[in-house]
Amino acid sequence: MIQAYQLKGVEFAYGDEVALRIGEYAIEQNAITALLGANGSGKSTLLNLLAFITAPSQGEICFFSEQVLNAQALRRQTAYVQQNPYLFNYTVLQNIELGLKLRGVAKQLRRTRAETLALTLNLQELLSKRAHELSGGEIQKVAIARALVLQPRVLILDEPFTHLDKESRSDIENLLCAIGDAGSQTIIFSTHDQLQAQRLASHVCSLEKGQIRPLPLMNTFRGKVDTMNGIFDTGSLQIQIPTTIKSGTQMAIESTHLVLSKDKLKSSMRNQFRGRVKSLQEVNGEIHVIVEAGESWHAIITHAALNELNINIGEQIYLSFKSSAVQVF
Repeated sequence: MIQAYQLKGVEFAYGDEVALRIGEYAIEQNAITALLGANGSGKSTLLNLLAFITAPSQGEICFFSEQVLNAQALRRQTAYVQQNPYLFNYTVLQNIELGLKLRGVAKQLRRTRAETLALTLNLQELLSKRAHELSGGEIQKVAIARALVLQPRVLILDEPFTHLDKESRSDIENLLCAIGDAGSQTIIFSTHDQLQAQRLASHVCSLEKGQIRPLPLMNTFRGKVDTMNGIFDTGSLQIQIPTTIKSGTQMAIESTHLVLSKDKLKSSMRNQFRGRVKSLQEVNGEIHVIVEAGESWHAIITHAALNELNINIGEQIYLSFKSSAVQVF
């Protein structure tokens, strides 16, 4: 299978400080890839390299199996929407059309393509407004429409959901899902939201201190919502969830929200399950515990908590968590 990008021994430095160091990584063509990471983890630096805005300090990038030697020539095959995009103080329609106009596309064709995208992103009521009249979320949507109308080989989005309200976020998520389902375009986006990354992307990677790491651990299970009883049924467990949740086929809870105890707790936590310790492992100063309790759970605790629990592999343990900590999507 042809990869959209292949990175080998890629490094990027700001002066003497190395901001990105990737031994080897590939991004699949015509798929959606999400980059997870905190601020300063290297996400924007990597996106700048993939958009050919900057070149690596060392290493090799291949673009659709061809080594990148002339980044400027490839830049037109990508479209990059940065976190705080800039619009010219034209109308929304003129902003969306701008790239097509610069490329010499006929007026009627560029207008048709722009209006079609505007309809998809619920921008049709804003087409005559000028940029200074738009909210931050509306600016973000127009910038994404302006990029997509060019039909780039690769669409790159840096934190595209940051300034969006719920409705706008849904519009863009639905658009990305439609593109992903069609398998017609390579999309790469960065986010802080692991649930969103897993929901939208077919491939997810995590960046930490400029290096690609295994994904942050999260407990995710498939099942169905029972709205009558306020539970999420995995088939093996019935998990109490907030009554406001009415639909979803997957649930997730962060590893750090799981509480382990030798005995059943006298607590307001509505989810308490008895299980057995399957694995104990130290990772970067934290203790990762696998507990088999109907499902296989991954908890993260401190050394102090481990000493207090005094648990060993094979021993019985209780796993508890609040219903409010459960997320369903």
